[in-house]
Formats: sequence, C-alpha cells, structure tokens
Amino acid sequence: MSMMDLWVDLHVHTYYSDGLLSPSKMVQMAKETGLSAVGICDHDTINGLEEAETAGQCYGIEVVPGIELSSQYKGRDLHILGYYFDLENLDLIDYIERFCAERYRRAAKMVGNLNQGGVHIRMDDVEDKAQGNSIGRPHIAEVLMEKGYVETFQEAFHRYIGYGADSYVEKYKLQPVQAIQLVSKAKGISILAHPGPVISDEIIIDLVKMGIDGIEVIHPNINQKRTRYLMDLAQTYGLLISGGSDCHGGRTGQICMGKYNVPYSFLESIKVKKSRMDAA
Repeated sequence: MSMMDLWVDLHVHTYYSDGLLSPSKMVQMAKETGLSAVGICDHDTINGLEEAETAGQCYGIEVVPGIELSSQYKGRDLHILGYYFDLENLDLIDYIERFCAERYRRAAKMVGNLNQGGVHIRMDDVEDKAQGNSIGRPHIAEVLMEKGYVETFQEAFHRYIGYGADSYVEKYKLQPVQAIQLVSKAKGISILAHPGPVISDEIIIDLVKMGIDGIEVIHPNINQKRTRYLMDLAQTYGLLISGGSDCHGGRTGQICMGKYNVPYSFLESIKVKKSRMDAA
C-alpha cells in the first residue's frame, strides 16, 4: 500500500480529558477502522500519550503525540493543537499543572452553583467520574444523568452547564499567542483546530502573524465548501493543513473516527516541517 492510500485521524480525545475511552482503546479503534496513524490530542494534558504510544506499538498504528490548548481571542474560543513537542518542556508542564488546578476550581464552582439552584450533586461524585484524570464538564454531566436530573448528555449542557446556562462558569484560557508560543518553545508544531465559519479570515491572519504553523481543514464542523476555502487560505499563507474527527469515543452518542478522509500526506508535511525545525 502506498502513502497515497493511507488515511489518518490527527485529532481524537481520551478519558484523560473529556473523552470516554482509554488511549489504548482509541488506538485499537484506529486500527479497526483502517487508519495508519492517530493523533491523541487531549485538552490541556499529556497524561495519555505514553499509554497511547505503547498501544501504537502493539497494534502497529503510528501515534502522533498532541495536545489541545484552550485560548480566547476577540470574543472567540480558539483551540490550538500542538504536535511533536518536547514532553519534558518545563514551561508546558507548568502550564498543564496550572490548568489542571483551574479545571478543578471551575468544576467545584459549577457544582456549587448547581447546589444553590436546587440541583444537589456532590463534588466527590464528579471526582469519581474523572477517575483521577483532568476534571471537566462531561464528568458533571454524567453525574447529572446518574442522579436523574437530565436524561441525556446534551440536556445537561443545555439546561445546566453549557454556555449561557445558570450554573456555567467561564474556562481559564490563554491568549492564542501564549498557546502558540508554548508549543513553539517546546519545539512543536501548532495548528488551529476546527476553524468554522465564525472564525474570520482576519483572526486566521492574526494567528499567522503570531506564528501559527497550520490549520485544520477537515473536521465534522467544517463542510466541503469550507474545506476547499481553508485549503486555499493555507496555500496563500504558507500554512500546514491537518484534519481529524475530534472523536471523543462515542460520548455524544456516535463514533466518528474513520468517517473523515484525512490523507497521510497531511501528516507527512507536518513531520517534514518538524524535521526542518529540529535541524535548524
């Protein structure tokens, strides 16, 4: 099989952030869906990467080490993906530790808000759902479902903990230039995640000036017309292109890994840039 026939998914999540399954299971799923490589990009943590790499060796799947950093710019949430960075970079480790503490503080505040509103769940239950991993809103949603306050995951967000809901608490966020610099200082490749239509050309151009290396052009929230437009934009500004399913292991009721054709050539270009960076 030639490289032209290979497909990859460079954006999936595990239960180390807000996914449902282990890194090993996600790598196994990549194998079962016929992928040749999978990018593990948990939110603001690298805890699942070692397990994923071990599973990759077991299943014969290339594992691309990644992370998804949360940032905000001009009123928009911007997620910056980092690939092939130094896992021992002290600045990155410091940020991850700080962010983990902020996630706990945020979750505890939302639980407090829920309690004040007559929805009685305990932080202990939320911690149990997280199983020692980084706590997020999906874990609160699971407890709300378990306690009978909502029937579905989506209802939990809509009624209680989604944007604009009474118990919602803003997430701790970097400026995108900080996220890009974190990845850069750790000798990694930075990619703008899922730039849908609400992300203007102006914002993307600003990110180029900040040093972003590339943009996702294939994603469930990006239609084919937008994909073609983003690919043209990437060519204009000399950006790498990437793509993935953003699969969370079926947490939202469906498995989307393997449904989006991301060619291996996208990954090959990322690796070439990484090699040039290392050689410079």
